[in-house]
Amino acid sequence: MAEILLLNQPFVICGLDTMNYTVVTDGLYSVQVQLTEVPPSGISILVKKNGSTIFTAPALAIAQGAIQFKFGFSAVATDAISVVISSSQTGPSAIDNQLNTVKSTVYIQHGL
Repeated sequence: MAEILLLNQPFVICGLDTMNYTVVTDGLYSVQVQLTEVPPSGISILVKKNGSTIFTAPALAIAQGAIQFKFGFSAVATDAISVVISSSQTGPSAIDNQLNTVKSTVYIQHGL
């Protein structure tokens, strides 16, 4: 289920999901993501603008339990920004698909 991001409001989510924000004012924006998880994992984090990927987070190492990044970009009103947290692991027993295995804080703000 896709979630809605609010400007300048941290959003905490447990599990894999897509968070969306529609730009209201032209300018520079930044997305900050902090993710913690239990390895091993196949987590992928993408930032998309109007459906096209504009940033791919570095892949997590086997024993890495967390990642944090901040990515700046320019956007115009009505641009659709998405932060997609997904996994290459499949099936209901895959560790990334279990609730509370992956915890993320996603934050979008106007300005860098």
